[in-house]
Amino acid sequence: MANVSQLSDILKMKIDWVKDEVPPWLLTAVDKTVLRDLALISLERSRAVAELDAKAIDGAMAVIKKAKF
Repeated sequence: MANVSQLSDILKMKIDWVKDEVPPWLLTAVDKTVLRDLALISLERSRAVAELDAKAIDGAMAVIKKAKF
């Protein structure tokens, strides 16, 4: 069984910093409609990552609540 120090390290959330998959040079090469579409794709990705993070947190909380210390 993990000791308190190991448990603390295991439970630390590792934030996936926001990544922009669009190369900067492309932003000046496309029109505003394409930029809007790219922005929506980026926001959808961010939402999906946030939803997965929330699901992982909920799961971890459920396990911790059931744990007998």
